[in-house]
Amino acid sequence: MGRRVLPHLLVWSSFYEMLAWTPLLILLATAAGDPSVVALAASTYSAANLLGNLGFGLLADKLQRYRVAGAGLLAMAGTAALHLTVTAPAALVGVRFLHGLAAAAVAPAAFALVTDGAPAGRRGESMARVGLIIAVASMMAPPISGRLARGAGVPAAVLALVGMLALFGLLTLAVGKAASGARPMRRLPEPSPLAAGSHGETDRLNPWMMAFGGTVAFALMFGQNVLFYALPLRGSQLGMGPAEIGGVLGVFAVGAFIAFVPPLSRLADRRGRRMPMLLGLALTAAGLLALAQSDARGAMSASLFLYGLGFGLVFPAVSAVSADGAGHGRRGLGFGVLTASFSLGAVAGPLVASAVSPLASPFAVAATVAVAGLGISAFMSPRPRPVIPPAGPGA
Repeated sequence: MGRRVLPHLLVWSSFYEMLAWTPLLILLATAAGDPSVVALAASTYSAANLLGNLGFGLLADKLQRYRVAGAGLLAMAGTAALHLTVTAPAALVGVRFLHGLAAAAVAPAAFALVTDGAPAGRRGESMARVGLIIAVASMMAPPISGRLARGAGVPAAVLALVGMLALFGLLTLAVGKAASGARPMRRLPEPSPLAAGSHGETDRLNPWMMAFGGTVAFALMFGQNVLFYALPLRGSQLGMGPAEIGGVLGVFAVGAFIAFVPPLSRLADRRGRRMPMLLGLALTAAGLLALAQSDARGAMSASLFLYGLGFGLVFPAVSAVSADGAGHGRRGLGFGVLTASFSLGAVAGPLVASAVSPLASPFAVAATVAVAGLGISAFMSPRPRPVIPPAGPGA
């Protein structure tokens, strides 16, 4: 297993755990006396995640990646257990902040580990596989934790998450200790397939590529969190029940799945990063605009399929850009920038869309951001002049 399989298990465990809280938080908030605090708790988690992404990404370059990810999982286990002590709304918000901070240590290190072992011509496909793992986690985690909470109670569901995180954290630290004594893999400079004429990979951070990827990542996650907040409201207004809304949301996953498997998963490697990113943003914008006009389940499903297909095209390509723009010794920070951009979009999306909801549909607002991201990205031209020196030995 070790150094090939464990990075993917890190991705699965961290995202599974994050998504498993979806049905549990409302129960914890209700027990604490204020169900409405869920929104603040969710925003607090994302804000803490945003703060931690850059710091822990940098740490993943200075220290061994496995150690940072393993310590993050153990910290997640500890802060997950703190949820059992919550008796007031403010305490739930505080615990979610600590939990979000701990979770920020895992994703940058795990993403860096996945791409450290992939040549430039396979990074898009490698990150498509990561997207597939996240999609599976998103479909499994909420229903499993929800059923466990209903059958055995919230404490049992929380303790199951604590046990899983502790197990994977200890396993990660053990593999990291073994890897620290192993002979390091030889790394060869490789050409980046972002665009024709790009220079080879170095152990430096390319600011332009970080800005390019961050812009796309922000626009992508802005739209996704608007979708997850606004679609249930839209469905309720149309008389749809929870099961119908869940079924419609599932079509999003179908579209993303198609993009996460061959042949589309290889598009970013065979045609360059820019084309699937721009095409994917165009599809997400079209799906969101169509959703703003949809008033029937069939039309909403078609719109979400289009959106999911676009999302599935963008995620591997934008992740590969972060790997291309940061050499081995800076890839933790590169993915820290990417995940921070994801978190910023996740926080901003619902806040902005709800603020302007009297003037425009949330879906139209998200589509506008996607189009803006598309336009900015389309006019950005490569400037491969890395200026930030390498930080450490990496993994």
